[in-house]
Amino acid sequence: MGGGAAESAVAVTVDAPAVGPLDKAGVQEVNFEKIDLKEAMTILNVSHHGLTSAEVEKRLAEYGPNKLPESTRNAFLVFLGYMWNPLSWAMEAAAIIAIALLDYADFALIVGLLLLNSGISYIEEANADKAIKALAGALAPKAKAMRDGTLQTVDAVWLVPGDVIVMKFGDIVAADVKLFSDDPQAPFERNSDETPMQIDQAALTGESMPAKKYTGDVAFSGSAIKAGERHAVVYATGINTFFGRAAALISGTHNVANLQIIMTKIGGVCLITIGVWVVIEVVVQFAHYKHGCVAGEEGCPTLTNMLVIMVGGIPIAMPTVLSVTLALGAAKLAKEGAIVARMSAVEEMAGMDILCSDKTGTLTLNKLSIETNNIFVTEPGLTIEDVLKYGALSADIMGEEPIDVVLWNSYPQASTLDQRYKKIKWIPFNPTDKFTSVTLLDQETGRVFRLLKGSPQVVLGRAYNKEQLAESVNSKMVEFANRGFRSLGVAMTEGDGVGPDAKTEWHMLALCPMFDPPRVDTKSTIEYCHTQGIEVKMVTGDHLLIGKETARMLGMGDVMFPSEILLKAKAGDKAALGEFTDVVDMVEKCNGFAEVFPEHKYEIVAILQEADHVVGMTGDGVNDAPALKKADVGIAVCGATDAARGAADIVLTEAGLSAIKTAVLGARKIFQRMTTYSKYTVAMTFRICFTFGLLTVIYDWYFPTILIVIMAVFNDGAMIALAKDRVTPSRQPNAWNLKNIFLMGIVYGLYLTLSSWALYQTACKTSFFEDHLPIFSLDDRYITLKTWCTKMIADKYANEILNSGLDPTAPGSICDIEEYVVQEDMGGSRAGCLALASRNDETMLGQCMVEQRYVRGAMLRSLIYNHVSISGQLLVLVVRNQGYSLFERAGTLTYMAFVLAQIGSTVISVFGFGGYVPPRHFVEDCQFCSYSDHTPIKFFPSKIVPIEGTESTATASVLGCLGYVLVAWIWSFIWYVLLDPIKWGLCWMLNEDGFRDVVGFRHNRRMEMQKTSMEKGVDLGGMTAPTISNPLGRASLTMPVSMVLDRASAALVPVHRNADGLTRVSNDPARARDLAQRNRLGPDGMARTSGNPVPQKEVIRA
Repeated sequence: MGGGAAESAVAVTVDAPAVGPLDKAGVQEVNFEKIDLKEAMTILNVSHHGLTSAEVEKRLAEYGPNKLPESTRNAFLVFLGYMWNPLSWAMEAAAIIAIALLDYADFALIVGLLLLNSGISYIEEANADKAIKALAGALAPKAKAMRDGTLQTVDAVWLVPGDVIVMKFGDIVAADVKLFSDDPQAPFERNSDETPMQIDQAALTGESMPAKKYTGDVAFSGSAIKAGERHAVVYATGINTFFGRAAALISGTHNVANLQIIMTKIGGVCLITIGVWVVIEVVVQFAHYKHGCVAGEEGCPTLTNMLVIMVGGIPIAMPTVLSVTLALGAAKLAKEGAIVARMSAVEEMAGMDILCSDKTGTLTLNKLSIETNNIFVTEPGLTIEDVLKYGALSADIMGEEPIDVVLWNSYPQASTLDQRYKKIKWIPFNPTDKFTSVTLLDQETGRVFRLLKGSPQVVLGRAYNKEQLAESVNSKMVEFANRGFRSLGVAMTEGDGVGPDAKTEWHMLALCPMFDPPRVDTKSTIEYCHTQGIEVKMVTGDHLLIGKETARMLGMGDVMFPSEILLKAKAGDKAALGEFTDVVDMVEKCNGFAEVFPEHKYEIVAILQEADHVVGMTGDGVNDAPALKKADVGIAVCGATDAARGAADIVLTEAGLSAIKTAVLGARKIFQRMTTYSKYTVAMTFRICFTFGLLTVIYDWYFPTILIVIMAVFNDGAMIALAKDRVTPSRQPNAWNLKNIFLMGIVYGLYLTLSSWALYQTACKTSFFEDHLPIFSLDDRYITLKTWCTKMIADKYANEILNSGLDPTAPGSICDIEEYVVQEDMGGSRAGCLALASRNDETMLGQCMVEQRYVRGAMLRSLIYNHVSISGQLLVLVVRNQGYSLFERAGTLTYMAFVLAQIGSTVISVFGFGGYVPPRHFVEDCQFCSYSDHTPIKFFPSKIVPIEGTESTATASVLGCLGYVLVAWIWSFIWYVLLDPIKWGLCWMLNEDGFRDVVGFRHNRRMEMQKTSMEKGVDLGGMTAPTISNPLGRASLTMPVSMVLDRASAALVPVHRNADGLTRVSNDPARARDLAQRNRLGPDGMARTSGNPVPQKEVIRA
């Protein structure tokens, strides 16, 4: 099975604390923390040489991938999930009301609108999801595993129990492991002088300091290597790990964008506004206007009209537009080299105004070259070629560190060194000691010696003759720094340094100048960032002079300080502060800091945040993780360690500052699209609610639900086009300001309400339009209609009035209209009509006025609909930026959506619906339903009108308004002209995006971000399936694992005996969950226990 495993069964007796009792199924729990390495290797059936590929495949089939079990997602249920939110619930309630009223057309349109929005969300997010998964695949956590006797780099998700892996500084431990010795000749033996690994497991155990780990100790999945390099054997993967068991109990992605909070608040305000108006309408219509309500089709126009407020006011497209905008934007950012690991970071990146950038690899190419002709040799008798040889010997190219690679490549005969020199021991780099060390054996001579390379100050400090070398070495370092060179010190000593009599005398061999040229595009990128309100500060671990020289080359300014000065300034040292008033003033005004340790980055971020800045910080190493977590936007640069990626909000797949610039500006574009829609949707909710609410309660005038639903469908297209709208990034960092969004939306909404009310009042309560235009009248005032009908009846029934004494104002005179009395609803004859008690009070004049009010109102609805549609979408062009809307070009899709929507609304307004919705109580072949000039109404073939005295007089039917569409367009553009000045006034008063006061805006932005920002949880990448909102597949916990599970259970793993009689690690997720439940801590922090202990039994291990 595993390579080198013993094949015979061996009886092993283990102490009770290490192995639990057998249960009924023959499963027991082994504590890998307490058994020794050899026992662990026996259980895992593997040797220190690792597994074969065949065994890996077999174990993968048995144990599955190294991640939490995935819950299956039904695509249909995912689709339905887009209709499971408060806004959709309100729309679904409207659909239920519509079907209860037998309003089939409106019901179908409302349901269609819901399905349309869900379909668009599902398709667009699925496409973005696929794009991001494909791009994020390369960022999956990696591990180096011994497979088939060679060290191979594999995705951590494919590790299995029994894998032997190599872990080094900067790695995230990919599974629960047990450490080997640092002596490759005796991997299972602990020795007294071994160098412990330092592992940061704060996220798991809550320990503030890195834990020291020796041979046989365990390390847990998700912890970070802070120092050292070891081989280790994997004993638990996926849900069986300490982290995995806790995550299975309480995990979540904790990766929901702050956008969800924003949508909830905006949607809540909209729903409250709608609810208030619904109540007002219902009370006024039933209590004041005494409307009736009966069952059946068109039996309750009041409730049907209530749907206008509900359907028109609900921003049903908001979840679609905002989530699609964010998803498409994140996918576009991914294609441009920035993977958004936490969706809230898009919003925070849009608000970033200071970027603290690493020099190496971000501002520079990170393509080191050694200036061999300028190597400063400090050891007599050595040549430059000798120095290059020792430099190559000091390198560990397996780790692919840039300095090691350049040292190896700089020596022409490097490929022959392995034949003569054998590596005995390797001490990897760590940021505290700042050096690497290797012990070598010359196999030809038997000579043992050590090489040291690292920071020149560190190497010089270890030299036996440092006093004699100090002046010349420091002078040469300054010379190199002034020329933009980094310096690397190399030293050598004889012997391995082991034993009580061992003496160490380090000889500094040379000072090697290394050059890392700036990127070609860095200077122009920095200049562009400045124009966009983003200040770039250099934060480098290199010497101050190198930092200044690089800054000068990039045009950044050279006001830079070493970290030592920063710390003194923070402590209040006036000499360190110099001309600055305090440390905040210093950090804000300087161009960067040099000789910076990772912990200093944290301080820099904290100081800038205190000054109300939104700070981005780049990093690539495990020690950068605290600063990346602290920053508003933590950015893991291209090639960063898994530890840095795990802490970052944005992970770059492209090198250089331009990738960050692209990400920031892309985030601002996304943000502007979202705020555009947010302002628009608040405005439209208030506009619809107040416009149709006021027209209903003041004038007892109803509007058809069908027109509102059609308008919503047309608007949806325009709004979804905003997700791909052409926007110019704001020159000021962005932030959500809900107060401004609501205030601006309310003002826009009420202004448009005023325009609609003014149009209604002018059209049907004055004779303005027919007096000034060659157009029929929509005036429905009582005196106007009475005058028109009196003349109309006098002309039409002149003979009857003269010969029969017909009085059109007499009660029951409606029964004198011969065309009506033969109809069923009118009794079938004059006598039958008069026999109907309900007709006794109805008059011919009254019926004429009802018909005229009905047809004029039906045409007025087309006019109002056309105006509301045009002016509403014109508002989109205004709120999308702070400039003059006519000169700020929108995206092609936005214009296309506007044009198509308004062509549709104009066509509907011209032709109408032929009198749809028909009244419940009606007469056909209407006698008084002409235009005001007595010509027949076009596109009204049914000629059906309501009967006087019935509830049907309130029916909201629609007829084409013909030339009035020109009135709608002209009226809309007249009112549109004032929208831009209103916008500028609001921006000035509310200081929108720093329109008036940048400093005040910055403070408000900081406060808003603090109120709405999420806690960044304990994350472990690659543990769950990647999604659009969680592309790195992070499992997250809101607290350390040791606060969830009993620490004593950390290394417990269920094992069982398989069919061959061999003990194997359990592959049953239910066992892991059961173990987690039994060891879950209660609210008091005490472990829960159940059951009685079973006597210890002998364990048979293969």
